[in-house]
Amino acid sequence: MKFFASHLATSMRTYEGMTLSVENGVITEIQSGRAAGAIPLSGMVIPGFVDLHCHGGGGHDLSIDPKGAEFHLRHGSTTLLASFISEPVDLIKEKISRLKLERNLIGIHLEGPYLSHIHCGAHKKEYLLPPKMDDIRGYVSSGKVRYITIAPEIDGALEAISYLSRNNVKVAIGHSAATSEDIKESISNGAVSVTHFYNGMRKDLDDKTCLAGFTLNQSSLLLELVMDGVHVPFEILKEVVKRAPNRIIAITDAAPFAGNSDGDYQLGELPVKVSDGVARLSSNGALAGSMLTMDKAFKNAMVNLDLDIVTAVNFFSTNSAKLLGENLVGDIAVGKKANFLTLDQEWNLNEVYFEGELVS
Repeated sequence: MKFFASHLATSMRTYEGMTLSVENGVITEIQSGRAAGAIPLSGMVIPGFVDLHCHGGGGHDLSIDPKGAEFHLRHGSTTLLASFISEPVDLIKEKISRLKLERNLIGIHLEGPYLSHIHCGAHKKEYLLPPKMDDIRGYVSSGKVRYITIAPEIDGALEAISYLSRNNVKVAIGHSAATSEDIKESISNGAVSVTHFYNGMRKDLDDKTCLAGFTLNQSSLLLELVMDGVHVPFEILKEVVKRAPNRIIAITDAAPFAGNSDGDYQLGELPVKVSDGVARLSSNGALAGSMLTMDKAFKNAMVNLDLDIVTAVNFFSTNSAKLLGENLVGDIAVGKKANFLTLDQEWNLNEVYFEGELVS
């Protein structure tokens, strides 16, 4: 099967008038010009989105129902991790064992329970605890857990970070009151990123003794960003991008009710109120995930952050694929999966192709 892209963007550059040849869901050739019989793709063609941090959508909690992944696939997330909130460890283990990985759902992200009580956000404090190595080893042996958020200042965190990193489970620092020394130690033990930068931490971008200031200004850690203009105001997003232009990973942090209308919902055991498209805990007004899909986040970024399309491709696809070590996704290139999207001139999503097949 062949596809013709009049405008194409990869992680490296843009092209005009290119034919993509696809066999068995993989790109086998990219050539200039329009090949005979090539299916025309409208607008700008970019790689499918890679979302490392997503709790669900369309009314489906990804920790128990993979239908949430299908919802996000229709919004361009051709590669996705199911993010779990903090719960009793036995319940987390049970959910890990039950969850089926298929299609675009390739693994699990544990956002807790190894978090700071000071910056717990929408996680119940009574479920937060230090890591036990038997549990950590179990996550690795499951083969499903790919990414874990840990506050490095809690007891046992550094040993857990080291073990996970040595066993190819990526570790993010997050929901943390870590000092610069805590952060340095976590980096030396293998931490690679920061969970939803600017959220779940002190919001001082210039204090290099705290998580936000140190990781932005004095580290090479990748920075997850929720690009809804609420979790991080767009002016702050511009500043973060300016200081760390090569380290941004766009995420949704989507709640299970993302895509639904305003109303009352549950995030785990916690009541949530969605008003004007913003989800907050009913108890204290803390943000409770986002209402984003990746296509909405992408348009927000293009409209509000003055990004060029190649930079945006790296933010929304390539950087996150590299973090996970997923070499077959995150870009448009020979040998990679034929996961690509078409966008109109206003950056609205038109079509989603997953392994060369149009997603309806």
